[in-house]
Amino acid sequence: MILNPNEKKDKIDILKDILYSKNEDKLLVKRRHVLKDKGDFYNTPTSWEEDKSTSMEIPYSKIFLGAFIFFIIAFGFAFYRFWGGSNIVSGDNIDILVSGPVSVSGGEEFSLDIEVKNNNNVDLQVVDLHVEYPDGTRNADDPSVELKRYSEGFGDIKVGESQNKIVRAILFGEENGQKIININVEYRISGSNAIFNKQKDYTILVSSSPVNIKVSSIDEANSNQQIDFKIDITSNSLITISGLILKVDYPFGFNIVSTSPVSTVKDNNVFNLGDLESGGKRVIKISGILQGQDGEQRSLKFTVGMPQKDDDKVIGTTFVSYTKDISLKRSLVGLAMSLNNDNNKETALENGNKVRADIVWENNLAEKIYNMVINIKINGVALDKGSINVEDGFYNSSENLIIFEKSYSPDFSVVNPSAGGTKRFEFSSLIPSAKPNISFSNSNINIETTVLGSRAGGSNSPIEVLFSDTKIIKISSSLRLLSKGYRSVGPFENTGPFPPKVDSESTYTITWTATDSFNNIKNAKASAFLSPNVVWTGRVYPDSEKIYYNNNTGEIIWDIGDMKNNTGDKNPARTVSFQISAIPSISQLGSELNLLNEATISGIDSYSGARIGEVRSAVTTRITSDPEYTKDAEKVLE
Repeated sequence: MILNPNEKKDKIDILKDILYSKNEDKLLVKRRHVLKDKGDFYNTPTSWEEDKSTSMEIPYSKIFLGAFIFFIIAFGFAFYRFWGGSNIVSGDNIDILVSGPVSVSGGEEFSLDIEVKNNNNVDLQVVDLHVEYPDGTRNADDPSVELKRYSEGFGDIKVGESQNKIVRAILFGEENGQKIININVEYRISGSNAIFNKQKDYTILVSSSPVNIKVSSIDEANSNQQIDFKIDITSNSLITISGLILKVDYPFGFNIVSTSPVSTVKDNNVFNLGDLESGGKRVIKISGILQGQDGEQRSLKFTVGMPQKDDDKVIGTTFVSYTKDISLKRSLVGLAMSLNNDNNKETALENGNKVRADIVWENNLAEKIYNMVINIKINGVALDKGSINVEDGFYNSSENLIIFEKSYSPDFSVVNPSAGGTKRFEFSSLIPSAKPNISFSNSNINIETTVLGSRAGGSNSPIEVLFSDTKIIKISSSLRLLSKGYRSVGPFENTGPFPPKVDSESTYTITWTATDSFNNIKNAKASAFLSPNVVWTGRVYPDSEKIYYNNNTGEIIWDIGDMKNNTGDKNPARTVSFQISAIPSISQLGSELNLLNEATISGIDSYSGARIGEVRSAVTTRITSDPEYTKDAEKVLE
């Protein structure tokens, strides 16, 4: 393609014509001649070889080299200015010196002497000290207050000078646990708005826990056997520790039976220990049934500490932890006893009530048992010995022993592997009036069961203990309520016709009397509903008693509260009276009026933990307790 000088093309098209033309050399020569005609301004080479020797890369290389040299010089100047100049600050020239203990007992106050030294050639301005404490740190002046951060200003630190602060705190944590305290120094320099900082970590060891924990329990158990744990928590701290909790991690197959004290428990595994004073002690009791296979080992973990701020069921700072291992074994003879269908190791029974004991047993051995005997020793001051009745067995009253053996159960002579059966007996507890000279307070009926037998035939075969267990029945007090109506006596003057008349208002006094036998009672309450056409007048005596009326439901509630043992006997009975008003309807003509429906009293026995009480029958206009009551005075007249 021949370039036409008369044709107007842009520079890119011209360049394409040159690159792809077969007459490339001529075109180049012609192009160069055109440039030379313009005064040889570009000094264009006359041949391809000359063009290669004068490449355009040379000027760019020189520019790049010059820029690189300039950058090196600028960097060196900056480095000198910032690191070697007379007015430059380096964090390496600031020393944070900390003097303090390497270890501290949990709950013990400690102090750190923190010195900040300025080794720079310029002053440090507006220097601030910030100390970040680990979880579990408390204010030394007020141990109830958590200490997370401490800040204080140093002011300015001049060249070569230093300043120091002493900080105090109380550290809590797990024994032999390391805690890290972060120390941060912030500062400014003249002519800059930037904030610089220097940090240092200080490690301190918690040499002893502020609390001790001791767990008492058995080391081995049979599957389905109830296990009791007693946890003693004692303070080693010199100060009161606020808000302690105990968290228990139960293993798989562990079922809670009971916990004590009940009021401290959250979700059966978190116990609120409250504020533990110096040298103070808390005792927690847990009972449960552990299930598993022969030879398995299960662990319960007990952890004491302070809860997280946002969740009082999670330990934020651990003080001490303890793991209790229980080895499961399969008893040679399996035996389960239920008392009134209650399988728990510990149960409650109100005095005077009857108990039915059902026993299920089985030979767990792969061999025969000869001459098996089940001995049940039963005793306690509240036991009514005369009430014991044994099926297919014998009761030896002189030894308080119930015996099941081959004389009454021939199948006990030889018990094959996996063979089993059931046994049954009954008994009752005494009422206090049956033994007035004996104290029933906090009394038990204990049942100790032992299975004996030999694993080889013959009269000389050794007798072994194949199973043993104990059950405890805690005897509950009697909480009673008398609910009576009066007309002519009592704290109020009653008005209206007596006997009552149709469409006429008559007022009556209802008196409640609460009594308790031999144990203390907690949270006792009595309640009842008024009958239709009966109105609460609002008059109560004495006004010191907490009695309320719900106008929406018609319920009367007497909040008795706690009651001492022997209330109504050695201690005065609790009594309250209130007045009601009744207007009989024509439909009630000739019949007695129902003034107050059934009254219920209930409370918690402090010893047995059982809820006890009774229900009393309704109060009608048949108020035979009133001295002015006469025959048919209860019937409504026209």
